[in-house]
Amino acid sequence: MFIFLSGCSLLVPLSMILLGYKWKENPPKDRNGGSGYRTTMSRLNESTWKYAHRYWGKINVALGIILVIITIGILFFVKSNVNFEMIITYLVFAQLLVMALTVIPTEFLLHKHFTKQGVEK
Repeated sequence: MFIFLSGCSLLVPLSMILLGYKWKENPPKDRNGGSGYRTTMSRLNESTWKYAHRYWGKINVALGIILVIITIGILFFVKSNVNFEMIITYLVFAQLLVMALTVIPTEFLLHKHFTKQGVEK
């Protein structure tokens, strides 16, 4: 059970690293498709689309690496704990929260560098 839950707890940070690395250089081609960093501001034009993915990719790679290190540290400290499963569950939810919060700085920078029409300032 420890190995399975350890693997599950690393899925979010490893996904952040993989998608961040992939999308910072090569964002998905279709802005209106089902994948990518899809917000109203990021989909305005090709410039906003590429800028959003480049920044979102950088922040996700950095946070993903930090989360992997923290997760491995937590796994070693709590593996003998009676509530191991519950701790891992909270850990995964915390990781998902960190991933969701990456929208805030990305949107902030999009609004800082582009007008509401998608024209670079």
